Amino acid sequence: MMKLVKFHTAFLLLLLLYLVFNLFLLFTHPGLVFNRPDIFGEPISTYGSRDASLYAKMAWQLIHEGFYGYNATVSNAYVTYGHPLYLVAIFKVAELFNTNHIMLYRLSNMILNIGAFILIYVIAQKLFHRRVVSFIAAFLFAIHPAPTHYFQTALTETPTIFLFLLTTFIFIIALQKEEYRYHILFGIVASILLMFRASPALLLWLAWGIIVYRNGFKKGIRIGLIWCIGPILIMAPWAIRNYVMFDHMYLFSSHGSNPLIAGTNPFYLDDFSLYVQQAKELGMSTEEFSLHKILTGLQDNFPLYFSWLTIGKTTWLFVDQAGNPDGLGAYAHLLPNWIEKLSKYQNLLTVAAGFLFALIYCKRKPVLCLVLSIIIYICFSNVFLTLPRYGLLIYPFLCMLTGYGLVDIGTKVIKRLKERKVKMKETSAKY
Repeated sequence: MMKLVKFHTAFLLLLLLYLVFNLFLLFTHPGLVFNRPDIFGEPISTYGSRDASLYAKMAWQLIHEGFYGYNATVSNAYVTYGHPLYLVAIFKVAELFNTNHIMLYRLSNMILNIGAFILIYVIAQKLFHRRVVSFIAAFLFAIHPAPTHYFQTALTETPTIFLFLLTTFIFIIALQKEEYRYHILFGIVASILLMFRASPALLLWLAWGIIVYRNGFKKGIRIGLIWCIGPILIMAPWAIRNYVMFDHMYLFSSHGSNPLIAGTNPFYLDDFSLYVQQAKELGMSTEEFSLHKILTGLQDNFPLYFSWLTIGKTTWLFVDQAGNPDGLGAYAHLLPNWIEKLSKYQNLLTVAAGFLFALIYCKRKPVLCLVLSIIIYICFSNVFLTLPRYGLLIYPFLCMLTGYGLVDIGTKVIKRLKERKVKMKETSAKY
């Protein structure tokens, strides 16, 4: 134990500081949105955002009225069941022990946020086998304002980030151990993750591709079937419920068309309601109109739509329209101007450096896996509406890439300087 502590002393000190900072936010709630119900309204100031208040309302309805419906007074399949049931469990415990349900879910989220921080360090260590890389990756995540903001809200971000990193960690362990029990666990945890948010779904194909590459197609099929235990246990009941109630086997949710059509609005220049109206006038479904809008947009104004579907949407996965990192706005009034600017540029530099190092080091296998994960996630996300909080899921991978690139370049520079110093000594000794 002492050897482990000594080996990871720097990280453990960082972990302690991050824990203290999380506790400070937990007990003081300094975010502007939580302190100004006169501006944002009581529900938003209580739970952190409109969506968060709707999730909380949904959980209470499920507990006391017995129906599952998001932003409705009847049952629906608007959102997957992972996060609502997570809140239901917390709220029921709060009722059982007669305690504050808001503080309880914030405490639970804080623990998951600390867990995500630890997992970033551990995953980077397993991929790159260098403590300094792991430390930098964890540090970059820790100083981003969004994770410490979102653990105070009733949104999906904190549980989703934790589950995504946990799924990644279990997958790495399954590759190393080559034991089927870890693959069973991977399938189950991955399915739970998808019931919180469906956007990482395509990454499972990348994971399976890695299995096939390492073990061959025949064993890859066997492991893929083992992974299916998770969806059968976790996702199948949800799909069956939807089929029984709505005659449609929604694997994820019934509202995917809304983010789809919203994502066709380049740089949000138009009024979204006009798109819905135009779809009705043309007699098209949301999906049909979205495809029509993109195709006609690329024909009529190619530079605008192409830049929006590529650079524009990708940029807005990581910054808001003012170039600020997600979560900063809630605390900007409390921070000195220089800290606000530092947070803004740290996020920009981390993302930019992550992409740059992805390009430079993509031939190295651990880096390539992270790069492919980022590309697949971004491509899938760019089909729909993009928001900075959606990019948080993949942000830890960019932190790892940034840490790896900085350490590799730093190591080479130090080596060159030492070699130059030795040569200078040898030259001076001759004379």
